[in-house]
Amino acid sequence: MKLLISFLIALLMLTGCNQTTHNPTAKEILVQNPNADVFQHKGIFYTNASDIEWVQQTELTIGEKVGAIKSQYKKGLTFENEMATKLPVGVEIFDGGRSILIVKLEGKEIRYLAMIEG
Repeated sequence: MKLLISFLIALLMLTGCNQTTHNPTAKEILVQNPNADVFQHKGIFYTNASDIEWVQQTELTIGEKVGAIKSQYKKGLTFENEMATKLPVGVEIFDGGRSILIVKLEGKEIRYLAMIEG
């Protein structure tokens, strides 16, 4: 009997801990914040990190160009790679390292942080 109870408790614990995580989708991001400043690159969403202190304090070197904004999101469209909610078409995207991409806009560098669950 004790063995059966121990087995059931273990089974419940394993079942309860079997939650899956996923990276946020465009729908999830925009429902939570309709004014979010994000773009998608290689299937990952990046959010403007201007207000994230540790991202701003991290020493980064702008790496190679990894893309450019090709389109702007409008409600009802399917979000695609190199599509942005705020950034204009043509803005270049550069590798910053540490899950950070950097864009250059009007002479300023803006850091975007990958929105990765895990």
